[in-house]
Amino acid sequence: MRHPRRTRSMLAVLTTVLTTILTTTATTATTATTATPVLPAHAAAPTVELQPERLPRGADIGVPHIDDGDFVDGDRRVELPGQAAEVIGRSGDAWLVGTYDVDPMRNRRVVRVEADGTLRPVLRGLDPWEVVLTADGSRLVAVPRPRLRGSVVNVWAADDGSLLAQREFSGYLGVVDADERRVLLHINRRLLWWRVASDRVRTLTRKYPNAASIEHDLISLYTKDPYRGGCTKLVRLSDLHDTLWESCRDRIADISPDGAQMFTMRILTDGLGADEIRLREIDGTRLATYTTGWFSDWAWESPTTVLLKVNGTKKAATVRCTLDACENATDPVKVQMP
Repeated sequence: MRHPRRTRSMLAVLTTVLTTILTTTATTATTATTATPVLPAHAAAPTVELQPERLPRGADIGVPHIDDGDFVDGDRRVELPGQAAEVIGRSGDAWLVGTYDVDPMRNRRVVRVEADGTLRPVLRGLDPWEVVLTADGSRLVAVPRPRLRGSVVNVWAADDGSLLAQREFSGYLGVVDADERRVLLHINRRLLWWRVASDRVRTLTRKYPNAASIEHDLISLYTKDPYRGGCTKLVRLSDLHDTLWESCRDRIADISPDGAQMFTMRILTDGLGADEIRLREIDGTRLATYTTGWFSDWAWESPTTVLLKVNGTKKAATVRCTLDACENATDPVKVQMP
């Protein structure tokens, strides 16, 4: 599962367009199959309540992920240092993973899991949720120690952790997104482009950013502080006046890897996480609404399949959903409050 940053990070919220169907088919006079939330073929933006104990068990998670502290990719399982981990992303034939102890501030590392299962240390002392991997997998970008009086942004090679570029800014700095040439930064109520090779900086806007994808020319901006009535707008990075979608109820939690879909959640969602998540097309068209106790992560397994870390009333599991049906991708376990 990707963190979201996600979103880490990691929830799309939806309003009510209720069309929930639980299909239970009797196999004998006394035995029934597991109830499976199925989305009607012609339903518009159905709402599905996800409770893992009511769902059938499907295939295991089909993308690289962390299971019990290990890196898992299909049949391959690699033991990682530390006690917990987060997948950062793919880099060539390898995968970059952030590891840490139960206390996420201790023994923080970025390691490279090679195709043959060997581990190579890349960086130390970085919060894995704050490390941005460029879309081509070649570079890592982060602000190791952001401070109000000044912050330094670093760019490293993703293969060996060598420092490629560095720049100091006055104020508390955050990395929004990056590609092989540019870094999108937010500091002191300004959204900035930093062109790494020329070391040139340009202000894009004074609005606060939410989610962004340089690869797909997308960024979500708050019109003003959402706690003071601000709304969110999804616009083109190349033309901030080109608005694709706007909402005063929802904010964008994540944009799909192909740039065609997004998760949204209530604009002021905080605490444990959203209890309602919306899957939308990039123009805001609602595709589905998922509800549960709370969602702790979310990702795309494929362009048409999502993975949701569901914490229901009794059980928790990673649930796989298409627009037709949902199923468990992990075995349900007892819900634990964080």
